[in-house]
Amino acid sequence: MADDPSVILDALDRVEDTFGGYTSGRPDYEESLDPETNQPPVIQLRKACRLLDACRTLRAYDGYHTSVIEMSFAAIERTLEYYALTASNDSIDNFQNHTRAYDRATALGMFSEQTARRLKTLYTNNRSAAYYRTTVATAEQAEQMFRLAVTIHDHVKQFSQQAYECRCDG
Repeated sequence: MADDPSVILDALDRVEDTFGGYTSGRPDYEESLDPETNQPPVIQLRKACRLLDACRTLRAYDGYHTSVIEMSFAAIERTLEYYALTASNDSIDNFQNHTRAYDRATALGMFSEQTARRLKTLYTNNRSAAYYRTTVATAEQAEQMFRLAVTIHDHVKQFSQQAYECRCDG
């Protein structure tokens, strides 16, 4: 059996410590995402905002199509989780798989079953193909996926009493 390189084990120790909460001082949370001052629904909404902002940044540099697609799917999930958390008694722990958010959005009247099925199929067939397999994402795919994510984000905010918590820049 091969010995694991100490540099990898040291780095792994450090990251496990940080995820375990073993850090010095107060945690430096991402802008607008402080769990001590924000409720879970707001955190999910703002995560979606941050993901969309990251997509905007990467799109400005052109060529990061796979990352834009991945983050657009993640932004859709966070947006739908936000909606479900504000429109039901769900907790964030209910969202442990990637399709749960689509199912809850449908059950809560955000989408028809047909639209939810199309979104889940889009996710299953294309997110994994662009991310895990040898399929290479195109600029047009990234553009359209980003537009879909922004459209869903904006649509969900229309039904929210907490839309003012959105932190999107664009």
